[in-house]
Amino acid sequence: MQQSDLFGLCTICGHVGTMLRGDQRSVRESYACSNCRFTLRWRDQAGVIVDEFGRGQAISLDQLVERGLLNDISIYEPALRGPFVARLKGLQNYVRSYFRPDEPLGDVSSDGVRNEDLTRLTFQDNSFDLIITSDVMEHLPDIEKAFAETLRVLRPGGIHVFSIPNDYPLPDRTETRARLEQGTLVHLKPERYHNAGDGTKCLVFTDYGSDLSEIIRSLGGHLAVVRRSGVQEPCYTNATFVMRKVASPEMRSVHSAVQPPVQERAKDLECPICKGSEYEDFNGRQNARCSTCRAVERNRLMWMILDRLGGFEPGKRVLQLAPEPSLARKFSDLSGDAYHGAEVNAERFQKSQNKSIRMLDLCTDLAAIPDASYDVILHNHVLEHVPCDVREVLRQLDRILAPGGLHFLSVPIRGEKTDEDLSPDLTDAERLARFGEKDHMRIFGSSDLRDLLQEVWGTGPHLIEPIEIFDRDDLRRAAIPTAARQGASGHSVFHYCKGAHPPAVVLAEARSKSAPKPERTIAPGASAAVRTVRNEVDASYPAEDAPPGSQIMLGLEALRRDNPWPDFPWEDHAPFKLALDANGDGGRDIVLREIIAKDVRLMVEVGCFLGGSALHWLTANPDLNLIGVDPWDGNWADYVLGMAHHPSMSLHVEHLSDTEVKRIARLLSDYGNFAVALNNLRDFRHRFYPVRRFSPEALYYLRRREIPVDMIYIDAFKHRADLDAAYALYPDAILCGDDWLWPDESGCFVMQEAIKEFARDHGFEIEAKRQTWVLHK
Repeated sequence: MQQSDLFGLCTICGHVGTMLRGDQRSVRESYACSNCRFTLRWRDQAGVIVDEFGRGQAISLDQLVERGLLNDISIYEPALRGPFVARLKGLQNYVRSYFRPDEPLGDVSSDGVRNEDLTRLTFQDNSFDLIITSDVMEHLPDIEKAFAETLRVLRPGGIHVFSIPNDYPLPDRTETRARLEQGTLVHLKPERYHNAGDGTKCLVFTDYGSDLSEIIRSLGGHLAVVRRSGVQEPCYTNATFVMRKVASPEMRSVHSAVQPPVQERAKDLECPICKGSEYEDFNGRQNARCSTCRAVERNRLMWMILDRLGGFEPGKRVLQLAPEPSLARKFSDLSGDAYHGAEVNAERFQKSQNKSIRMLDLCTDLAAIPDASYDVILHNHVLEHVPCDVREVLRQLDRILAPGGLHFLSVPIRGEKTDEDLSPDLTDAERLARFGEKDHMRIFGSSDLRDLLQEVWGTGPHLIEPIEIFDRDDLRRAAIPTAARQGASGHSVFHYCKGAHPPAVVLAEARSKSAPKPERTIAPGASAAVRTVRNEVDASYPAEDAPPGSQIMLGLEALRRDNPWPDFPWEDHAPFKLALDANGDGGRDIVLREIIAKDVRLMVEVGCFLGGSALHWLTANPDLNLIGVDPWDGNWADYVLGMAHHPSMSLHVEHLSDTEVKRIARLLSDYGNFAVALNNLRDFRHRFYPVRRFSPEALYYLRRREIPVDMIYIDAFKHRADLDAAYALYPDAILCGDDWLWPDESGCFVMQEAIKEFARDHGFEIEAKRQTWVLHK
């Protein structure tokens, strides 16, 4: 065997053998598999696809197909031939295309190939989990349109795996070799052609640079450049590009994870606006939009709040900014000419609404409106767009609100501190990366927003807690996400009554006084220790105003005393969410379902990392107390930095910009794992109890202190000791955890084997979904 030849595994066909370097000048087109004959470039693309969709159960593309792991994956590939076409064309959800400019777009030829232009795809939004292009993107005259289109038709979290000829290092800037000007081809560099799939020559329009990452980010995606070839000769010029459609936090809300399938829940849903009973997914959020009136979650929640707090009264003078049609129609019917809808770009409403919408620039036009002109002012996600001092805008709106008038608003929220930049020099890409949208001037932080509203409106609280003024069933029927029912989020509504106590606070206090003491139900899986303690709690709670004095609370308070939170400059560093669950695709919804269905009140998580999964559990159930067990030792800065460029681990951080990943690594280096993890959980300080110990010793520590536990989630060492200790100490607790598909160096699923053995020994049935497992008696 020659020095430069390679002995290894083919990620396409699975053959193990010698791959000859050959006499090709291009390394990426060399090292053909002796079995399937496909070269390095194709195998690296296949390897990324196997890592993404193999679930730890396949090592080649052929195995992916044979084992049915792609049966539920929607795939699109613009290609006539190649290893992917040959292996995928028999799959029901595989679509391939080729561009024939003289034929109608979307037509399908006799061989099943669609006619598609990558800059004008005919597919609906959110159609595919995977798009594959192999040396295609350099031949397109408008790359931004092409990438925007592939992102549009990808589902949130889906990936576009592509290869393009590339240098190392990539040049700083992408350069155009040729362009079309009013239908005329203009060459800016010497002509370069590649062979097309039908045998013709195809012009190269673009030489790509490292700024491709910024281009993709500005369009709403995240790009990883993966160099995975294991050849002896360095293969710097071969890279696989992985563009992922970034799902926003709302897209990954806990509500999406815990809801049962649509067909099981549609019968008892009801839109509070139109009384429709059918909802549909939107932007990756389940049950986000009413199919009848098209209202999304924050529209429905605003409607419910207005209805409950007296916002819908005939004859009131109403100012609605950027009016949603449903609310505009309601107020117009109630108030007639006293209703004013306003928008800085009023012309965009003219075609969609009969009611005339007046133009109003919040930065310049409010001063001309007389004092006390309106009884109700409301706006959803408007203030983030205002290109001037938002504090002054709120003061002006307060001036034109009449005494006793109501002001309702919602804004996007991220973290604690508001990030703002009014500079006209900030690019669309920079605004998208910092604020979430390219036309936003700021992203609000919950703490800074609270201070701002108190400065303008006076003492609060101004945040409406829906769980305090609505029954849970009301919120569930309206498909209001669990994350929106308590605490500050982009769904939250803030309110103010000029010169009076905020009405939501008045209503919440009245409900609290009149409501009977809730029955302390015991989860079906609760242990005997839990039942004993809860019975004692009930017995010790005879009086209406008796202080909390139960053993369970005393036990947790002692736990808090012995395991204090760290000192940390909380106001200086925004929290972040980093959960090792493939960004919401790790199967944790089966745990969330158990938490809600069985009303879990006290849970232990063994192995908390940086608090991402803890946020899932705490947000799912506002009555849940969580004990987090983790030594939080060492330093995870390098580990987090390495995620961003790892072909599979990058999935965990694809919602974070490169700048944010570096910020997280700096925090870990400066303050350590423990302080940074607790900073992420600071909004739940009253319900999260950190225990800095190794497991299973930590479980004995809790048992000795008579801490009852409803559920134990294990995400720590990959052995059986944690399971055995959990079952011995808490035999009736729900046992669940992570790492179902985690392989060790030999490829064995060690945690899976331990769980199966434990289940056989103790008579459990296993429910597993992706990486997550739950044991059922």
